[in-house]
Amino acid sequence: MIPDFAKSLFNSFERERIPLLLAGGWAVCHHGYTRLTLDVDWICPRSKETEAVALMDQLHFTKCTDGMASRFKNRKNAVFPYIDLIWVDDATFAIMAEPDRTEIKTPEIPVINFRALLAMKLFALKDDQAREHKDLLDIRFLLKYGHQQISDEEFKVLCERYAGSDAYNKIKSR
Repeated sequence: MIPDFAKSLFNSFERERIPLLLAGGWAVCHHGYTRLTLDVDWICPRSKETEAVALMDQLHFTKCTDGMASRFKNRKNAVFPYIDLIWVDDATFAIMAEPDRTEIKTPEIPVINFRALLAMKLFALKDDQAREHKDLLDIRFLLKYGHQQISDEEFKVLCERYAGSDAYNKIKSR
């Protein structure tokens, strides 16, 4: 499922004992909705940021942006996809890393759990108009075709917490 270059990157982080969770479009694919994605998003504990940025530099990546996430571009290969490291505190990382309730087999690379992925998509929906169409589709398709299930009541709570009271109706209307 995940491209070899992403596996290789994960293996480099694992050797350095820097934990990562696959997120973004590749996590959406893992959870049951296959779509095109042009970058690779990872969740990384903020407590490992210094080590992670140094490792990315050793792997020939230049840091392009900073903030809640850092975007990296490969210095040696211009067509290499962007790598985004999304920084979270250690407690949030642990919650995102919890296995899904009905996960049948452990993925080859750790992936953000279904509820945390929905929460991230909802948060992005609230904060970024330019991404709204893509995130709405991701959420709708994950709810309909995803390997995991979530009750309507639990989904309403996630919507209110991460995207505001109007999000549930916006997502469910169609």
